[in-house]
Amino acid sequence: MAFTALVSAKSSGVTTTALALALSSPKRTLLAECDPAGGTIRTGYLQGHTTAAVGLHRLATAQREGTLAEVFEQHLVPLDQAGHRLLLPGLTDPTQTPSLTGTWDPLHRLLRVMEEDGYDVLVDAGRTVVESSTSINSTYSPAPLLRRADLVLLVVRASTQSVAAAAPVVRVLREDLDRHGTGSGALRLAVIEDGPLKAGQIAGALNVPVVATLPYDPATASALGSGGTVRGRFELAPLIRAARTAHEQLTLDATRRRIQLAPRPGQEAARV
Repeated sequence: MAFTALVSAKSSGVTTTALALALSSPKRTLLAECDPAGGTIRTGYLQGHTTAAVGLHRLATAQREGTLAEVFEQHLVPLDQAGHRLLLPGLTDPTQTPSLTGTWDPLHRLLRVMEEDGYDVLVDAGRTVVESSTSINSTYSPAPLLRRADLVLLVVRASTQSVAAAAPVVRVLREDLDRHGTGSGALRLAVIEDGPLKAGQIAGALNVPVVATLPYDPATASALGSGGTVRGRFELAPLIRAARTAHEQLTLDATRRRIQLAPRPGQEAARV
């Protein structure tokens, strides 16, 4: 199983990419909508069928009351009819973000429990806010989730403007992950082919490997954003097919990183 956090430098289709990955996954998947700017899946893809009584904004209260672990799964809603893909709906109002300051760490532990239970975990962390030249904003953002993820997937569009906006974020993410996380080796790119640049050019310009190349598919993206229908079979839509292909590489990279970071024989005993 894998724990992947998705981010962007600007509005670059993070939520659409996260939804496409979740809905195309061949495995049980949990998507946690942790964008500090607020969630959109509840009112978009789910068309308001999920009430505000559940979601990320309720977990801060549960954490303060000491009931977070007990009520966590009550705040997960199905993304598909079979219930194989689950969603933790995001904030209903960005002003709720400060209340989550003490919730990110225990939330990470609960997401890891879900992963140990057989789920792939995707975290939509929204736009990365830079705090300084060496770290991301960790006051209110879900930085603890990024720092503990197997992979941090930066979503960029194949345009000069998007790549230029991503460059300083890549630099700061590298510094932050090396200082506070599992290392800058966690950083990867997902490229949306909405522009003239090729994936290889973007990887070279940012010096970050591309693990997912997603077609510019406005019809499917619109359906994921608003809950509309896709002409033809949903699973054959170009975006969904490409997202399904990306899973193999994401899983492979996450597994390799875990092996690399695992204590070697004797290291655990030495620390004790």
